[in-house]
Amino acid sequence: MNMKKILLPIFLLLLLMFQSCTTKKEMLYLQDLDSYANSTLVYTSTKIQPNDILKIDVGDLNPVVAAPFNMNVGTTNGQTSVEMMKLSGYLVTPQGNIMMPILNEVKVGGLTPTNAEQKIKERLIGEGYLVNPTVQVRVLNNKFTILGEVNSPGVIPFSEESISLLDAIGLAKDLTYSAVRTDIKLIREVDGKRLVFHIDLTTASWMNNPNFRIRQNDVIVVEPNKLKANSGGLIKDPIQVLGITASLLAVVLLIAQ
Repeated sequence: MNMKKILLPIFLLLLLMFQSCTTKKEMLYLQDLDSYANSTLVYTSTKIQPNDILKIDVGDLNPVVAAPFNMNVGTTNGQTSVEMMKLSGYLVTPQGNIMMPILNEVKVGGLTPTNAEQKIKERLIGEGYLVNPTVQVRVLNNKFTILGEVNSPGVIPFSEESISLLDAIGLAKDLTYSAVRTDIKLIREVDGKRLVFHIDLTTASWMNNPNFRIRQNDVIVVEPNKLKANSGGLIKDPIQVLGITASLLAVVLLIAQ
């Protein structure tokens, strides 16, 4: 048997696989981070969107007069759970409205929580219900979806107004070895429009852009590298490539004997 004819296809297969492997430069995060040290951070408030669930607390020096403007929330073992607050919270309609006791319809869609607080406060005072009220608005159902090449994909809740992209990846247990780090897709819906951002994690240039903080209902998509995509997901990293090659060589040697 001509060994060259047998080994040549194996060599070509091995060469093709390694051409698709991820290099060190494509793997490392934030490779130019030092260039962006001491840069100014910019934060922007998120806007209330349809299907948000809001918790609204109205207070006054006299709690009795403010009580009718607050929703009663049940408790479990003396404690109020987030899930129970969601069930009794204010659901924002597709038109951006909520229905509050006494005030009835209030349009909050497109406003930041701070602006919504001010609007409700002005109505309470302007319509003669309260003299010096306090209003606190908070979104209860903050969550993002992360799909693709992460170790724990899914829908992940968070309690902050927004979190960093690196926080989101950390909550998903980091990217897999096969992830394309140079083109992370961030999908966001704002004011009835769908926006798509492309982020390169190998550089730190995106970190100062406030658009790249993860907000309510964001979707993050992480694509697989060529090796995994071309193999239909059967081959995930170079270790598997070496294993397959070693097995093929073992078969060839057995046949040659």
